[in-house]
Amino acid sequence: MMDSHDPRTSVEFLDPERGDPGYWHRFRHRVLVVAGPELTRRRARTSVTVSDVVLGWRNALVPTAIIAAAVAGMLLLQERPLAPPSSTIDDLVSGLEEPIPVFLASSLTDEGVRLSLEESF
Repeated sequence: MMDSHDPRTSVEFLDPERGDPGYWHRFRHRVLVVAGPELTRRRARTSVTVSDVVLGWRNALVPTAIIAAAVAGMLLLQERPLAPPSSTIDDLVSGLEEPIPVFLASSLTDEGVRLSLEESF
């Protein structure tokens, strides 16, 4: 019996086994019967390795790569002139007060910068 002054609340009345003995045993059995096929499938897949997964992808990956290569080849074989750039570097730097960034305009002369760029390529 619950005491009205007791701060703890009893929840025993919510237990389904109170009115139905063996409820939890039957419940567990029903869940395992329904989940059985999925549990068996997962148990069988425990030996799957990374290479097995990658090889499984080949059925979708290889045809997709072939299609992508064919589309890229068709686009490259079209005799379409390349579109000229929409803007040039001069257009981009025309509004700047000092178009050369400070780190390029260090103690190096123009010949030194040009020489170092030519040597790096």
